[in-house]
Amino acid sequence: MMKRFTGAVLGAILGILGGMTTGSGVAAAAEDEAAAIARGGRLYDDWAKEIGSTSLRQVERGQEKGKTRPGRCVECHGWDYRGKEGAAARIGQAGLIKGISGKAGGDAATIRAILIDETHRYRDYLEDSHLADLALFVAKGQVAMGGMIDPATLRAKGWAPNGNVYFQTICANCHGNDGQAILDARPLGDIARDNPWQAMHTLLNGHPNGTMPALRVLDTTTLVDILAHIQILPTRDLLASIVRGGRLWDTWYKENGREVPEGIHPAYAGAPPKGVEPRTTWRCKECHGWDYRGRDGASAEHKPSAKGVQGLAGADPAWILGKFDDARHAYAGLLSPRDKLDLATFVSRGQFDMDEYVDRISRKSRGRPERYVSHYQTICAPCHGADGREIRAMPPLGRIAANDPWRSLHGILNGHPGEPMPPLIAFPREAAVGILAYIQTLPTQR
Repeated sequence: MMKRFTGAVLGAILGILGGMTTGSGVAAAAEDEAAAIARGGRLYDDWAKEIGSTSLRQVERGQEKGKTRPGRCVECHGWDYRGKEGAAARIGQAGLIKGISGKAGGDAATIRAILIDETHRYRDYLEDSHLADLALFVAKGQVAMGGMIDPATLRAKGWAPNGNVYFQTICANCHGNDGQAILDARPLGDIARDNPWQAMHTLLNGHPNGTMPALRVLDTTTLVDILAHIQILPTRDLLASIVRGGRLWDTWYKENGREVPEGIHPAYAGAPPKGVEPRTTWRCKECHGWDYRGRDGASAEHKPSAKGVQGLAGADPAWILGKFDDARHAYAGLLSPRDKLDLATFVSRGQFDMDEYVDRISRKSRGRPERYVSHYQTICAPCHGADGREIRAMPPLGRIAANDPWRSLHGILNGHPGEPMPPLIAFPREAAVGILAYIQTLPTQR
């Protein structure tokens, strides 16, 4: 097995040295073609993102003609280029039609003519250079993924230890050793396991309008090894995902640092109460409540306006995260893939029935405060003070816990968004409830 790695590295070195000989002009031409093919692969992935929305050359002209803007190539032809007949169709992608694998090895000029016909209509949106690169990718850039990925198990047919050498030197600088360093993306391991064909396409060509290097110059055996290694990278830690999702539930824009759209959230019923800013209506808790029961719950701050989410406890997080971009929730562009995963994981795995721990009428915690004085004084008091009044920018903890214990319990378990408060979800639930009960004995006034 080590011979394969050594041979690959030696081949790369010899290739570099070969480019330094008198045949460097030929090598440069090959490099230019490889770069053009990779660019075409990124256009195939998402042409609008690759060229930049501000660079669309003839969008206005196309819209004046009443034409619908064409979608992404991959939406019709699939990540393995075989459309509805391909193995990639098994992951449930809708809208696939005939693949483009039959055009592999074809004439680029003929393929370009197809790209601008009445079916595809890319002439209204892409420059000549874009069309040339996309046609070149179709003609020379497709790879036969059937021999790379097992369609039944979705596993790469590679040797992960060899792939690790390349991943740790080429990929880890951005993605981290575990594939989770980029917060605006799902963990690489999850992506590669869920859709290995997409992962292979990205390895070959890079991300549209991104800085990821295209690894098309490596031999396919090495690429499959890299994919095999990525597929064994860890998934998002469950508890870390739950507690961050809980903080996003609280105030996602404070946790992820993104801007809030102007005006009231489209799903918010009526005008917000006096003194409540419109941006507050974009918080999940504002519609669904601190106790996750929505308008049927007991949250005391002011009555939530929507149905609760307790019916989603235990649901598939992948199904839940698919709801965030719909017209009702309108979080497209506001939540990153990692945000959506964490928030969906919280809804599925992090919520619980607060009626078991807080009395609706009295708002009193059902915990035993005398047992958890030390917990508060060692974990909470360093920041909040022994009496809960140390942080001047917020009301005394005793007042918050008395008025809205559901909010306090949520915060104890998940922490505060954008702040270093430790979440105590790993503690037994009775400990969190006991800490809440003790906080309710603290002063409510300055």
